[in-house]
Amino acid sequence: MRTSVILLLFPFIFFGCQTQKADGPQKLYNMAEIPIVDMHTHLDGLAQFAQTVKTMDEWGGTISITLNHNDTSVLSYIKDSLNNRILLAERGIHLTPGQVQKMQDQGYVGLKSHLRYHTLLSEFSSEQLSKMGELGMPFIAMHIADPPEDVYYNPDKFMVHQQDAERIIRRHPETNFIMAHGFYLTNRDSDIDTLRRFFERNPNLYVDIVCSKWWDAPQPAYLKLRKLLIDYKDRFLFGTDYKVARSAPAFRFLREKLETDKPLTFGMNGGPTPGLALPPDVLNRIYYWNAAKIIPGVKETLMGLGYEISDTPPVASPVVPGLDYNPAYITVIEHPDSSRLSGNFPVRINLAAYGRPLTGRLEILNIKKEVLQTLYAGTFDGNMAFAWDEKNSRGEKVGPGTYRVWLILEGNKCAETVFELF
Repeated sequence: MRTSVILLLFPFIFFGCQTQKADGPQKLYNMAEIPIVDMHTHLDGLAQFAQTVKTMDEWGGTISITLNHNDTSVLSYIKDSLNNRILLAERGIHLTPGQVQKMQDQGYVGLKSHLRYHTLLSEFSSEQLSKMGELGMPFIAMHIADPPEDVYYNPDKFMVHQQDAERIIRRHPETNFIMAHGFYLTNRDSDIDTLRRFFERNPNLYVDIVCSKWWDAPQPAYLKLRKLLIDYKDRFLFGTDYKVARSAPAFRFLREKLETDKPLTFGMNGGPTPGLALPPDVLNRIYYWNAAKIIPGVKETLMGLGYEISDTPPVASPVVPGLDYNPAYITVIEHPDSSRLSGNFPVRINLAAYGRPLTGRLEILNIKKEVLQTLYAGTFDGNMAFAWDEKNSRGEKVGPGTYRVWLILEGNKCAETVFELF
């Protein structure tokens, strides 16, 4: 008896900028001109602020929001010497409404807490969270997306923090909450579904796409991730977790991952994996427009720097053909021995949803992911059928066990399925 497996892949700032509002839909900036707001950085003091502005100029950044504590004595330097390109978030728990108001008046753009390590969101006073919503100050950097594998967590504690946070988010619909390291929830197909459900249930929830070694989504989930980014383009914010001690490659990697479709090798899953090649309007929203909408001071700073920022989002762009989120199908056919007319093991694939021919190869691998045989190499189009003779490339019969079928299209593994031989 043989089993079949079907794989479905769907692939603020209170500093007085007085620039007039732009009218009509948001201008679509091209990649050479686009402003980029890094809403997740860790900077300490004037020297690091200056170095960060220099680094941003090298990789195309425009504003950095630091989540480290910096007192208000630095604000005049930021305004006079750095054109407000560094914005400050502050930390605080059990704050009175008056204290929240004072922080905003001082120039802080949001409040942040490192929930992941010790604090549940429910420990924050309801009055504090409500006042933040009234003032338009977002709750920045909730660490409830970091994976269960994190050394600071066990899976049960991780889930408790997530569920606790969601209950509070839903009780305060007037307050915007930004989940830190949200792309940790893209390393598995099921995690992408979890993030989608978070968005569906919580319209006041946003996610920063901090780049880290965990971020690189493996195949075959990248098309599914691309669909999530397009469907919820108003809910993602660019972020890098930048520290001055770190170098710029992470910025370049993340930009390449979002802007291009070239294979990239990075992250815990290795590679190469294809870039997401997001449409221009999606990139415009992720890079700056969403931050300008929900983080005080961002819009005013960008307009003070000469950018046109409208209250109406960018016009949607068509999805790039061939990089849509249609699934590739692989089916390993189950058939009883009595019905076999030959020694071949049928394999079928369906690429009709892509709407164009794609070059690639179809391989059989063992449980160690060693290639046993290439069933086909060439052009794939529509529905196609292949047969495996249950032998390796040397013509030797393989025994019972677990095997894989990999479909590699245009240099990138885009679908796989696992099946058993008995």
